[in-house]
Amino acid sequence: MVAVEGLEKRGRLFGVSLQAERGVVGLFGPNGAGKSTLLAILAGRLRPDGGKALLLGKAPRDPGVLALRAYLPQNPRLLPHLKALEVLQGARRVKGLRQGALEEAAFRMGIEPLLGKRVGELSGGQQKRLAIAAALMGNPPIWLLDEPTAALDPKGQERFWNWVRDKGEGVALLALHDLKEASLTQRLFLLKGGKLLEEGPPEEVLGPRGERLPWLMEVVYGEDAA
Repeated sequence: MVAVEGLEKRGRLFGVSLQAERGVVGLFGPNGAGKSTLLAILAGRLRPDGGKALLLGKAPRDPGVLALRAYLPQNPRLLPHLKALEVLQGARRVKGLRQGALEEAAFRMGIEPLLGKRVGELSGGQQKRLAIAAALMGNPPIWLLDEPTAALDPKGQERFWNWVRDKGEGVALLALHDLKEASLTQRLFLLKGGKLLEEGPPEEVLGPRGERLPWLMEVVYGEDAA
């Protein structure tokens, strides 16, 4: 469903190839690993310098797939003068959804009390909840989310992961750098320096009982576990 082959982006990606057919899939690695670049290419926001990227067998910019994917960049930009409800209404109209989809998205992220407030009045965590609700509204089959829980409080993180668990068919491709969240995925791709180091179930990549923790800490954070 999501595939890249020999993907190159000058200074960011170096021949990355991977496939994600279904389920919750993590792109795991430190800052600068190439996770954001990979997701932006899959979302059609960046063009690769080499290789190819496909969503449902089509190019990311193909009109036939635009309505079938949700993309959330690491730092989503929301217009501060708009009310939260206006942001969601705009997303609903662009996606061609009914009002019920908006109400479900607001409920899932717990932002119903915020709908009458302007974006500029919301905290960073509240804005992130709003951005997630707008992006995932209608539950499209493909999710491309860049560190979706960054800036969220624990309750917001819980609401997000509950939505992930309820997703159903399709694939959720999540860029992550938190070990605990990486363990919640069904498949994990470990990247560093624009290259794919490993892939597999999280219990294999992360290691049972934290046996690979010292090595992973060095890879992801550049420091020893001690």
